[in-house]
Amino acid sequence: MTTDVEILVVGAGPAGLLMAIELSRHGVPYRIIDKNAKPTVEARASNIQPRTLEVLDSVGIVDQFIAAGIPCRAVATYTPAMERLNHVSFAELDSPFPFGLSLEQSKTEQLLIRHLASLGQEVDRGVGLKTFVQDDDGVTAVLDHAGGEEETVRAAYLIGCDGAHSTVRHSLGVAFEGRDFPKDFAICDVAVDWHTAVPAHQTCFFASPEGVLFFTPFADGRCLFVADVGLGRGDHAPRTAPALEELQVIVNSRTQGAKLRELKWSSYFRAHCRQADRYQAGRSFLAGDAAHVQTPAGGQGMNTGMQDAGNLGWKLGLVLNGCAPTTMLDSYHPERHRAGANMLVLNDYLYHVEMNNEVNLPLPQDLRRQLALFLAGQEVIQQRLVRAVSELNINYRHSPIVSQHRGQLPSGDAEPIPHGWHDFGAAPHAGDRATDARLTRYPAGDSVRFFQVLRSTKHHLVVFVGAEPSEETYQKVQRIVALIMRAHGRTIESHLVVCQEAARQELDGCDTLIDARGELHHRYGARVDCLYLIRPDGYVGFRSQPVEAEALESYLGRTFL
Repeated sequence: MTTDVEILVVGAGPAGLLMAIELSRHGVPYRIIDKNAKPTVEARASNIQPRTLEVLDSVGIVDQFIAAGIPCRAVATYTPAMERLNHVSFAELDSPFPFGLSLEQSKTEQLLIRHLASLGQEVDRGVGLKTFVQDDDGVTAVLDHAGGEEETVRAAYLIGCDGAHSTVRHSLGVAFEGRDFPKDFAICDVAVDWHTAVPAHQTCFFASPEGVLFFTPFADGRCLFVADVGLGRGDHAPRTAPALEELQVIVNSRTQGAKLRELKWSSYFRAHCRQADRYQAGRSFLAGDAAHVQTPAGGQGMNTGMQDAGNLGWKLGLVLNGCAPTTMLDSYHPERHRAGANMLVLNDYLYHVEMNNEVNLPLPQDLRRQLALFLAGQEVIQQRLVRAVSELNINYRHSPIVSQHRGQLPSGDAEPIPHGWHDFGAAPHAGDRATDARLTRYPAGDSVRFFQVLRSTKHHLVVFVGAEPSEETYQKVQRIVALIMRAHGRTIESHLVVCQEAARQELDGCDTLIDARGELHHRYGARVDCLYLIRPDGYVGFRSQPVEAEALESYLGRTFL
């Protein structure tokens, strides 16, 4: 049997499922397969970071996730005697979701599968990838079915979301560079009775000479519990699952505050820190654990994989719908490989701080530990770490498909031009994540978040006319909007952002947003006229100050068909 399809997605974990959802949203024919007969029933990855929540928001399903999980608004570290060493809050994060969402991986997959079904799609289970070859025009894959029969599939592209032992990665001969950490860990899904009250809506670390404990709460009153259990022996962690009694012994040695009961699932594992040296080889791509694996220290592995999917999905949609050249796909590796590498560096640092209370300095051990605790208590360092862990600091400024145009600093002191030039310089650059604000739709008058305006599979041209727009500025903007409608109406939506006092509030071909408090103008350095082109994944693809048609046309000519 031979089947033809545009995209073959191998693996139906969170990264593969979100990839399928993105392809569905773009109307790209695909097939998603998984060798397992059923989805995972285990907790495993338990934290959804703020940036991933923004991705789910762009898809329109974040409310379902929040309803199923627990927003954890802080991370606290305790001594065995339940004395709090430090407390790091998420409250100051610049996101509509200033918290990490605690949710079992099994429920994350259930929600993604349910949404995929609402789009008329499902996972082809009990089907694994046996072999594949690729040529200039596509990929020919041989699939194994659970019943023993084989199937040949011809696809334009292959996406490997098939985990740390990826068949796709091995078949491509892509190196998986990095190292294994020397310690083994125990992990379990268990109910906990706390002897001493622990604040709700936070994750907890317990630091002791015997090692660390990590607890994250679930909505049903249970929690995920992780502990290091000593140096690893042999090539892999123990195959047996730790019993409740063994886990309670670990807890008793590291904290006085908890009694475990009703063990649902447990396992041993060994932490790894590895990354594929290429995320793309010909017409094949790697995403999720197939591209990177890391320690659980920052709770980022699943999140980084889902963001891989969000990055690649819209690009495949544009290419296969004939709206962008295939060279757009060449941006996936440089954008996401650097993001993955930075994530591994962060996790390596957190692992050593959490596991050893140490920083890598040539100082005596006790002094290193004291220094680590001192640094962990500093507000500036705490907030930088929180922003990094939440993945809000990822940017693609180095990407081959982002660009910006900025006029020369005007001479003289006349307002608002010089200040507007400097404001624009401090605003999100090309490749940066877009930021949110509260706006009002015109003429309806309803309140809307900027991120809600950006919900679609299209790019968004956002034009600011500045605090004191002239008629000439409006005419320039109207010509640009007409250009977008004529040449790129399939791929770009246009929005005009004005202050409430602006003289004109309507232009043909774009909707109008009122920024009455000036929040969006301030965030985007829009004291004078400027424009931003925001990608479907919520990053700035292009920006220009002043509004200039030639610079925008040049960028669009290089990026779109």
